[in-house]
Amino acid sequence: MADKLDWLDKHLILLRYLTVSDVVEKENYKIRPDLAELFAGVNSVEEMTFNLAKAEKYKEACELLAYIAHRQVGVWWGYQCLVSLLEELGANPPEDRDIADIAKDFKVEVPDFAKVKLPDPPDMSQLNASLDQIKALTKDMREHADPVVMKMVDDAVAVAFREFKKVHGMDPIELVKKVQERASLGTQIDPNSPIFKARDELRAQLQTLRKETVDTIKSVIPPKVPEHEKKIRDNALSAVYRWIVAPDEVNSKKCLDIGNECPDTPAGLLALSSFWAFGDLMPEGDQIVPTPPGLAPNGLCQVLLMCALHKGGTRKLKERYEHYFNLGVEILSGKDNWEKSLAEGQPLHETLSHAASPPPPAAEKPVERPPASGYKRWKPENPGI
Repeated sequence: MADKLDWLDKHLILLRYLTVSDVVEKENYKIRPDLAELFAGVNSVEEMTFNLAKAEKYKEACELLAYIAHRQVGVWWGYQCLVSLLEELGANPPEDRDIADIAKDFKVEVPDFAKVKLPDPPDMSQLNASLDQIKALTKDMREHADPVVMKMVDDAVAVAFREFKKVHGMDPIELVKKVQERASLGTQIDPNSPIFKARDELRAQLQTLRKETVDTIKSVIPPKVPEHEKKIRDNALSAVYRWIVAPDEVNSKKCLDIGNECPDTPAGLLALSSFWAFGDLMPEGDQIVPTPPGLAPNGLCQVLLMCALHKGGTRKLKERYEHYFNLGVEILSGKDNWEKSLAEGQPLHETLSHAASPPPPAAEKPVERPPASGYKRWKPENPGI
């Protein structure tokens, strides 16, 4: 169990919802059918969260935390999880593999059950010994037998041999010689057999198909540039950190812009989730467009999933979700926030590379515009946050 169940002594206080019914109704949180029995009779989100953890369903517990957390705190939690992943990757970087190497040395391995075992050549020594014995006995019998009787025997044998040959195409003596010849040759494989030609043709077709597939994939997926990817990731994390410190219109718009540059990465999706958590899809606009219910927490759930599935690192998927749950409990119970890093003037993700960084700039004051009818402009206590 996680950290000796230390989280059982803590209470979640930085919550947006207190009951399961509220989060279902207001955020479109879906209770999975296979978990319905676990949810039965429990309406406290805190109790339900810890029940899931007790059942070691850390992924499901993390998903519920994402839906019930205060928006700003939830983004801080996702940021912490991503920083944790970067620490893992620093200790054990993932191995990059060139797609062109996939199936480069493809060889068809025939399973043992499908292999044909060639029979061992027959042992002809016993047969030859028996034939020699028969020849010796026949010679001895002829020397002592009545010539008239032997003539009758020879005639009978000749008739029997003719009848045998009619049926089998050869007499018994010829058959024995044929067996001896085959045995001396052993089991041989014809190198010009059509099966070998078909094998070579199949190998050539597979290699042609492999090359075409690699060329197609490379034509639609640009090659990775690690320096550029790190720069984009750091930009996204910096935008997220600024939003956490000051979740205003300007920082929300920056999260949207940088998130759209790398939405398929954990950092980019976290930036988009920060923008959604702001609660207005048209920041700096004349009218508020509310974020659809569940969009921000679902984005955070996907960030955690991408982190948990990331290759490399020192933890496996279940261990990562357990670790992320522990981080979430610390944060939602008020034990961990961004005040320390803000006081030190260095965001957590920048400390990983030990790069000096100035304090984050003060949040720009939102531009005041006349509110549109029926809507209220952003304020710090905006329920979207």
